[in-house]
Amino acid sequence: MSIRTGRVRHLSVVPDMPDPDEPSADEADATRRSLVNLVLRVTMDHTRPEIWRRVRVRSDLLLSELHSVLQRAVGWQDQHLHAFSIRTAGITRRFEMAETLRDEPDDEAVSEERVRIDEVLTARGSVMTYEYDFGDGWTHTVVLEQIDSDIDDLRSVCLDGARACPPENCGGPSHYAQDLEIASDPADPEFPVLLTRWGPTFDPDRFDVDSVNKVLHALDTGRSALAEAVATAPAIGRLFDRVRPTEVPSLMALLPRCELTIESSVDLPVAEIAMAKLTWFLARIGDDGVALTDAGYLKPALVSAIREELEWSIGWVGPSNREIDHHQVTDLREAARHLGLTRVSKGRLLRTKLGAALADDPVGMWRHAASRLPLGKETYETDAATLFLISLAASASVAHRNEMLVETVAELGWASEDSGVFDAQFAAQATVSFLDLIGAHGPRFYFRESVSESPSWSRRFARDALLT
Repeated sequence: MSIRTGRVRHLSVVPDMPDPDEPSADEADATRRSLVNLVLRVTMDHTRPEIWRRVRVRSDLLLSELHSVLQRAVGWQDQHLHAFSIRTAGITRRFEMAETLRDEPDDEAVSEERVRIDEVLTARGSVMTYEYDFGDGWTHTVVLEQIDSDIDDLRSVCLDGARACPPENCGGPSHYAQDLEIASDPADPEFPVLLTRWGPTFDPDRFDVDSVNKVLHALDTGRSALAEAVATAPAIGRLFDRVRPTEVPSLMALLPRCELTIESSVDLPVAEIAMAKLTWFLARIGDDGVALTDAGYLKPALVSAIREELEWSIGWVGPSNREIDHHQVTDLREAARHLGLTRVSKGRLLRTKLGAALADDPVGMWRHAASRLPLGKETYETDAATLFLISLAASASVAHRNEMLVETVAELGWASEDSGVFDAQFAAQATVSFLDLIGAHGPRFYFRESVSESPSWSRRFARDALLT
């Protein structure tokens, strides 16, 4: 693996209940998964003396990639089927080979090509089982021993180990234990046969870490665009749990253009522009909050201020200053609620602790907003929103985006070919509305212009949203 550190609509307003467990700004930012190195101890079960390896791998390796590392670190030849599993709260979760799931579908199993190591081994002491050669029954216990934040070298490396890997097809742990007994006694009548089967160079006591690392370093030859996207962007990984890559060529063509290996580099001037409406709204609410109408809407004076100070009045028709007549105001208020920045209590709209902390922090607001996208609780909502974020991150043309939406929505099985774009936009409404709100799509949706260019920062924001 290479080393890389890269509509007009009316909504009813329902009063919000205060949340006693609001996350702080620091806690919200801490939910972002960072790239680190993980030190794993891999023990071959039921072997005496014990056969083990200690390896260091990058935390965003997919389980399918970890399989390749384990094969070479332990010394197997990758001739048989394999699987990973973990046991949590009395329930076993299995992560199978893609070929296995294709030939024998299992609703309880997940493809190993869609899961990162740090989604399974989440803290020191976390344990996972790796099975290889189901016939012979070799199992390995994988324990997360250490989390190393030094990522100057992200290549997989074997740090230590003991004893040679048993020969392929030797019959499993019990048969191999019998072979070791024979090997310890040259007078045993089976000794010559064993040497013939093992070959002249096999030494069960020998382990050469330098030889293992030569093989491991030759393995690190890079990732496919899909593997990179799945490993770095959780939302894309979840999408491809239900989408076959061969059936969505337009989507596959966009993945490399998202440049998901580029780390976030938002700066203050850009964040101030992108988050201007949200920070203005929070500042206007202030420490004391603002009173709502008896029906729970923003009062006309605040609606008028939003029209004038946020320069939205040119997109509105008529003199109304009621929230219910202007979806832009509702979008702004809903965005603040979705992001956990505001709450309603006793007829007033108030800032949450998080909202107060981010009111004067555009960069923090950018990172928090990106971390909450895609919006929506249902799978179809987040799937559709992920497609729009991919389009934005890749600077896809409208034609390419629409072709991709039709193609992918059809593969997901919840829209017809003719209605694919409409259905995708309807499903992704919450996320698309937020992107419109901050100006990531340009002025087209609000100002009804026929042509709209997305600002240059919109790619960066969409990429950050996919990566968190």
